[in-house]
Amino acid sequence: MKRTLSAAALVLLAVVALPTAANALEGDSYGPGSCNSITPASVARGAAVSYSCSDFWAANQTVSITIESSAAGVSARTLSTVAGETGDIQVSIDTAADPAGTYTLTATQGAVTDSSDFTVLDPADAAVAAASASDPSAGGNALADTGFAGTALPWVAGGLLAVGAAALGTVVVRRRQQA
Repeated sequence: MKRTLSAAALVLLAVVALPTAANALEGDSYGPGSCNSITPASVARGAAVSYSCSDFWAANQTVSITIESSAAGVSARTLSTVAGETGDIQVSIDTAADPAGTYTLTATQGAVTDSSDFTVLDPADAAVAAASASDPSAGGNALADTGFAGTALPWVAGGLLAVGAAALGTVVVRRRQQA
């Protein structure tokens, strides 16, 4: 019985402690800097979007940037820039000649790649999107989306209940055998 409870405690500890340990270090002290930054993510045709990365690329080396879309009549285009002393880049992309659609920007330097999407809207659609985004009653986002959907919680809860039921069943069976 003690072994079963010890094993269950170790499994519970691993389930709780491992994700915490994985997230222990964050920021400049762990891994590369930040990237994947396109602002704004949605823009009216003719406006520019800005792609930037901080402390991500090898310093003073060329970064190749490819912009592609599945929109009809759009050909992929390639730009290049040189990363600064600290591995930073910032590129402005003009959308004047781009039809409405979703575009994928892929930045590459050697084996390192970063990819981001942005959307080009017709000017009329951009005005409607801007109005609805700022007005929650028009279907805009009243609260920030934190990215947590909680879809795994029922599975985790069910798994913990099953482990608990198995441990309880084992204890009951052993007590009956010993009696």
